[in-house]
Amino acid sequence: MEARFLFPHHYKLIGWIIAIPSLALGLFIMLGNYELDWLTVKLPFHYYFTDTFTFGSSKVSTDEEISVLNLTDEVASVGTIIGLLFVAFSRVKIEDEYVSKIRLESLQWAIYLNFGLLILATIFIHGSAFFNVIVYNMFTPLLFFIIRFHYILFIKPSFEASKQLKA
Repeated sequence: MEARFLFPHHYKLIGWIIAIPSLALGLFIMLGNYELDWLTVKLPFHYYFTDTFTFGSSKVSTDEEISVLNLTDEVASVGTIIGLLFVAFSRVKIEDEYVSKIRLESLQWAIYLNFGLLILATIFIHGSAFFNVIVYNMFTPLLFFIIRFHYILFIKPSFEASKQLKA
């Protein structure tokens, strides 16, 4: 059975190279309000699709009607999403029906877990802290999928084999 819509196997490494620094940058932004100065741009018009509660990443100069935006958080978000997509949906070396089954089950499991946690967060977390939940929720389905898929595919079989050798 031909696996459709998967990236070539070497995209997994590219994905890790993109995702790890992007995730680290995203954590610095969320935990420490970090910005890279060289990602600051001045727009010659007023940018309406921003709000002042977003960690101060945009400032509007009222006298000249220009917007100053720092794109650090956008770079971190896009890099994380692209990197995790490459990691999650790259072929494994031997892509067979078993791998396709594990891929589908892991995706289903990740969606159930993600939305279960989102329901709990909706019930128990309120106010501006819920904004952080929504930001993290952009990435957790891919992270849950990657963790479970690789656990079932690579770690669990070797763990089962080592248990059988000891018996």
